[in-house]
Amino acid sequence: MADAASVQQVEEQPRLLGLVRSAWRDTLGYEIPDDDTSFFDAGGDSFVLISLIAKMAKSSGITITPVDVLRAPTIRAQAALLDRMRADGRGEAEVGRADGNP
Repeated sequence: MADAASVQQVEEQPRLLGLVRSAWRDTLGYEIPDDDTSFFDAGGDSFVLISLIAKMAKSSGITITPVDVLRAPTIRAQAALLDRMRADGRGEAEVGRADGNP
């Protein structure tokens, strides 16, 4: 029998993938066909990146940094990053706010 944490993690992964896909679509202006496409190969740049980070923070309550996107440049990698950060208890209050204010 699976424990509650395992069940939550399995249920959370598709939600986080959808959240990241939605943020990319809203930021880049089109549906990304492949979850393994790099944000920069999909047309993102450093200016668009700031908007992406803000959208993901608003949707997830977790703020990633530009360096995080360089290290996890795909939809799949960013969803996994959000999942790890959520599991570690690093929500918006501990990680920082998307608008740069404490």
